[in-house]
Amino acid sequence: MYSTTQIRDDFHFLQYSGKAWPTAANAWLIIDADGLVLIDTGLNAPDSFAGLERCIVATGFGLADVHTVVLTHGHTDHIAGVNRILARHRPRLMLSRKCIPEATDPARQEEAVLPGAVREIVPALRDYDILANFGDTCGDWQIRDVDIAPIDDGDVLSLGRYRFHAIHVPGQDIGLMVFHERAQGLLLTTDLLRTSGPGGTLPWYSSAGGGVGPYLASLDRLAPLDSEIDIVLPSHGGPIDDFAAARLLTKRVIEDRDRQIIALLSDGPKRCTELDQILYSANLLALCPWYASVTEAHLVRLESDRRIVRDGKVFALAG
Repeated sequence: MYSTTQIRDDFHFLQYSGKAWPTAANAWLIIDADGLVLIDTGLNAPDSFAGLERCIVATGFGLADVHTVVLTHGHTDHIAGVNRILARHRPRLMLSRKCIPEATDPARQEEAVLPGAVREIVPALRDYDILANFGDTCGDWQIRDVDIAPIDDGDVLSLGRYRFHAIHVPGQDIGLMVFHERAQGLLLTTDLLRTSGPGGTLPWYSSAGGGVGPYLASLDRLAPLDSEIDIVLPSHGGPIDDFAAARLLTKRVIEDRDRQIIALLSDGPKRCTELDQILYSANLLALCPWYASVTEAHLVRLESDRRIVRDGKVFALAG
């Protein structure tokens, strides 16, 4: 379920093609004088990871040649596969500083994806075991007993002949980074953008990951890159031709959710569950009931802006 696109002679895009959760993240492979750099590792599930490994082997290398693993953020579909590598040897491991807690602590991972505030307003999720879901679908994702080198905003990662500038873009996740290679006009957008194909339900986000306001601010922060990017490689779906258009589409999708909620509440007060059932398909909610976290993030923003009010678990237009 992975296929390889050669972007440069020493840079490969490993694209995952599964269409339903669990959807592994894409990965990127850089060949250098010392072996391989792998950016993101997908799922720790036998079939999925075997596909990733086959792509690596097709380049003439093996897992043992991976000397550095860079993780773009701490969500399970990006980090779980690293445990397959760590079981064999210990490469250098790098991750956004703000994501290290959720990658190493199950309680922090749970709060990042399904915040307690969501459980309070969606009774059906009060006892939902999201960690069991992640264990069953993503495999053992928790990173244990290994040093993780933190990545901070503005850091420059020298990976092979490439120099990737790390840009912190919270919203989807509290420590989400995108990586800009200026000389190559290349941007690894990770989970920032609306995409087609697998992962096309993005953008996903929660209030614990930054929420609506920070997400929109992150998209605005990248506006100066609109004319500088030639190749956009996301973590889900295929390459994107027009970064500016994809950035603005993502912003519009997020802002439209605000407008949808206001329109729905104009018909009368509603609970978060009622809003979820209108905003998302039944199939999506069955696979990923934590999409209520997106709704809650908007409700938090709209309440902060005094556009809505809440009475217990019920939300209504202000005034």
